[in-house]
Amino acid sequence: MAWDFSTDPDFEQKLTWMREFVEREILPLETLGERFRGREGRADYLRLIQPLKQQVKDQGLWAAHLPSSMGGAGYGQVKLGLMHEILGRSHLAPHIFGNNAPDSGNTELLALGATEQQRKKYLEPLLAGELTSSYSMTEPGAGATRN
Repeated sequence: MAWDFSTDPDFEQKLTWMREFVEREILPLETLGERFRGREGRADYLRLIQPLKQQVKDQGLWAAHLPSSMGGAGYGQVKLGLMHEILGRSHLAPHIFGNNAPDSGNTELLALGATEQQRKKYLEPLLAGELTSSYSMTEPGAGATRN
């Protein structure tokens, strides 16, 4: 059985834009890696990528994993797979496109089951790119020492 990964011409234009954007705007940022360390470096990084995030939003590619009602593009798995093939070239690209882990999964969970208060406090800032989330897991006995 063969898989068909062809897309409509409009989305192919988006993929072309993403390839060029990642190559021209995002990959060069990776050379500044050490400058982004620490509190001051993190603030510089966030200031530097804000215009890039806006360009992504202007293209309608921000948080593309979410439905349009949540501010995303509502792309299915094939389109998302094609996008991630491009974004995977850089560890910075998913963050700039608003679909980095764990934020992408956390926004999906919040979209499905959050209370209105949780949406205001967590989901809206995540979707605006003003907040990043985390993931934590514990296991029984993890970290415990045995005698």
